[in-house]
Amino acid sequence: MQSPSALTRSNWKRYFLALSSRALKKVHLILLLWLALPVYAQKDFTRIYGTGDQTVPTPTFIGVLGQKDPGALQELIDYLEAVNITDWKGMQASGRLTDISGNSDPASLSILNGDHFRLDVETPNGPRSTRVSGSTGKTLESDGKSFLIPPVTAKAGLLAFPRLLASTFPSANAAFIDRGWVQIDGKTMHRITAEEPVFDDSTNAAQHDINVTDLYFDPATHLLLKSASAVQLDPTDRQRYLIVLTYGGYQKVKDSLLPLSYSQTLNGQPQWTLQLNDPNLQPSVNISYFQF
Repeated sequence: MQSPSALTRSNWKRYFLALSSRALKKVHLILLLWLALPVYAQKDFTRIYGTGDQTVPTPTFIGVLGQKDPGALQELIDYLEAVNITDWKGMQASGRLTDISGNSDPASLSILNGDHFRLDVETPNGPRSTRVSGSTGKTLESDGKSFLIPPVTAKAGLLAFPRLLASTFPSANAAFIDRGWVQIDGKTMHRITAEEPVFDDSTNAAQHDINVTDLYFDPATHLLLKSASAVQLDPTDRQRYLIVLTYGGYQKVKDSLLPLSYSQTLNGQPQWTLQLNDPNLQPSVNISYFQF
């Protein structure tokens, strides 16, 4: 279990838990309360269950890098047909982000290809920006302080669906594994596990340098409903936390179908929701836009 001093080493950890400065003190208090609760360790990360996503299985590394299951590849094909996206370049959209305290702030999300993300939030104290480019990422707070995002967490991306749309996915070194049917919140879903080395040229990566993301598809529509990852919140600590994203509000954008509503839980604790509007699928930005 982490000590309170370990928590204070990284203010980025608090930011990841809630993307609104008005909620930071409350979230930090919640974290300190969590430290007094029993800790249930599975593999190399801790799960302290909240009220949400309790039926989501633990993401686990089970395959061999490079392994591709036919059932997983077929689900990917069915998904691409369902969303009708054949030449994905990215997306830009604006909307509002609501934190765990109910505070709602203007936000904008930019995505390039499948591994570049930028989320800007206009808080009452000023702008806050999180930018991810491949396996590197950083958060710039409204007070000017910046905090690095651990590589294994950056690799997971802010959202899971963009990398599924990239023409290079799954890469030669990635594993894409069919885990069969599971019941999540009383609904049958098809569980597919994507395992990717943090650094693309890795062929023999250690387990702690592999991002493992579970993808949950609707067996009837083949739309992505949830994704789950075990991520680090502190670059100095290999402890993993369970992040679950739920995708909803699928809407037609020209001829394509995209989710425009997202919600996140951390170890079962609700964290934030993001509602987007009027997405542009031809982003007029380059890679430098996702860097500081």
